[in-house]
Formats: sequence, structure tokens, C-alpha cells
Amino acid sequence: MLLYLLGVLVPPLAILLYGKIVFAAFNALLWTYAILTPGMTGLVLWVVASLHASHVIYNARLSRIRH
Repeated sequence: MLLYLLGVLVPPLAILLYGKIVFAAFNALLWTYAILTPGMTGLVLWVVASLHASHVIYNARLSRIRH
């Protein structure tokens, strides 16, 4: 659960801690663009980056449980 909180605050770091480097790089670009974009657009991009991080973490945990 703590990783999901980290996924909301710093999404690329949470993905990187799970070892998904390509997804973390994509999310870092998205998150950086969200930080640099002012207003509602930046907030929406932050939410998208957080949802992407949560999705990647969930799928990584699910695949580890199945294998």
C-alpha cells in the first residue's frame, strides 16, 4: 500500500522501484511535463501519471503472484 502512495506523489520512482525501467521512463516524461505545465492541464497530467503508475504497479504485483 505504501508503494501506491508513492505512486501518487512521485509516480516514476514507484514504477522504478518495481523494476519497470521503460514504464518508469515514459512516466517520468509525463510527470515532468505535468509539473512544468501550469493550471488544470498540469493537474490532469499529474492524475494521468499517477493512474499509470498505479496500473503498472498493480499489474507487476499480479504477475508476481501468478508466477
